[in-house]
Order: sequence, then structure tokens, then C-alpha cells
Amino acid sequence: VRGHDVVVHLAAIANPTGHPAHTVFHNNLMSAFNVIEASVRWDVTRLVNISSESVLGWAFAERAVRPDYLPIDEEHPLRPQDPYALAKYFAEQLCTAAVARSALRVLTLRPAWVLWPETYHAELGRFRRDPASPLASLSYIDGRDVATAIVLAAASDLPGHVICYLAAPDLPARDDLATEARRLFGDGVVLRPVDRADASGTSPARIRQVLGFAARHSWRDHLDVTNRD
Repeated sequence: VRGHDVVVHLAAIANPTGHPAHTVFHNNLMSAFNVIEASVRWDVTRLVNISSESVLGWAFAERAVRPDYLPIDEEHPLRPQDPYALAKYFAEQLCTAAVARSALRVLTLRPAWVLWPETYHAELGRFRRDPASPLASLSYIDGRDVATAIVLAAASDLPGHVICYLAAPDLPARDDLATEARRLFGDGVVLRPVDRADASGTSPARIRQVLGFAARHSWRDHLDVTNRD
């Protein structure tokens, strides 16, 4: 960290499965604490903190959690339950505290379900082949677009601690957000106005506004939209 103007914190155990809960929580939260603390002590000017959409709570929930409205945005309440999401949530609080006590500026990105060219078919292809199955997530982002967003965040001069969701504008592998919302959460979820029927369950409006970011890659580049293969 010493001698660098910008630090990107991306390291973590990637999900709460496969490791004991205390291992996931301790590793992920303390790694964030150490990076943030070092950034403060060595006068880093910009920290890009990679959080997760899982802070909303429904990705790895032990008890059912449903959104108050869709598409969600940065004003939506957070209800994390699992050790991965909790560590990400607390790391965001550490970032806010660091900004309050130092000259550090932080931009936190909360990526949606991250997919790569080599994982689209395995991860999303089955949902195209079986239209009746509910999606695992209502939002996604290509890993290459994540990299672009990180570069933009690193170059940004935004003050304070800014938090942005990071998602493609379209629903992963499906054509109708309202239908998928009912499949996942039942009736009663408020659907806010969208500019396309297949809009993502996560709004990319803020990151577009503050960083000028727009996703360039889509699942449609990798899956056949006509024969669902």
C-alpha cells in the first residue's frame, strides 16, 4: 500500500459455502479492515472497495428475504444474514468511518452475479433451456465490465464514500422481469417503472450517473436466444 495513490480491494473467500462461517467472516472482514487501515495510514487518496449485491440479503439467506421493490437501487434496505454478506456490509461501514477520519476517498462497487465468457453456458444456459425454472438471480454483470468499472472508479475524483451497484441493464437469460419476480418472490413485490420488459432486477442508474459506466457485454453474446441452447 505504501507509495500508491490508489488501492483496489478485491480479495475474499468468494461465498459462504465450502468454509466454516467463522472462517469466511474473519477472513473477509479482517482483510478489508487491514487494507482500509493501511490506506489511511499511508495516505492513499482513493480506495476502490469491492463489496457485493449479496448485502441485500437474499443471495444466501437462511430465512426468506424478498425485495421491497424492483429494480433495487442504492436506497433499498440491506438485510444480510450469511457471513459473506455480513462481512461485506461491515466492510462498507469501515470505509465510511475511514473517510470520516482521514483524507481517503472510497468508491464501493456492489457487483451482481459475475459471469465470464467461459461460464455463461454452464451458469445461464440451463435457464434458457428450461423456461419454467426460476432464475438464480435477477441481475448479472460480465467480469470484463467489472474490470472496466474498477478502472473508472480508480480514476474518479468523487469525494467521500460513494456506493454503486454494478449490473448489466438486462435480465440474465430471460425476457420479463415481472414474471421472474413473481417466480422468485411471489405476488406483492412492487415493480417500479422500467424502460424495457427484460430490465435487470438491479438498477445501474447510479453508476452510470457518477462514473459514466455502461456495460458492454451481454449474455446474448454467448447464448442462442432463439433455440434456448
